[in-house]
Amino acid sequence: MRLSLMSRLAFAAALAGSLAATVAVRAQNDQGIPVMTLRAALQLPPSQLPKVFRSPNPYQDYPYNIHRTDGLSRNPDDCVRWGCIDHR
Repeated sequence: MRLSLMSRLAFAAALAGSLAATVAVRAQNDQGIPVMTLRAALQLPPSQLPKVFRSPNPYQDYPYNIHRTDGLSRNPDDCVRWGCIDHR
């Protein structure tokens, strides 16, 4: 029984460490992307619209929180708004 308890604790610690590393990598990758609401982006003229921007909503996950206006988005809503190269 003691071995089982120790193995469960080790598994929980490993899982927590891997999740923390994933969050740290994601935060590092999002640093260079400007934060902008979709409403604000739609009001910009096409010449000032950034190619990539991130939604400030913390409850949206990828691909719905990253908006690409250059046709390379994985967000299906962006494909409807700005078009996608490989959207079928």
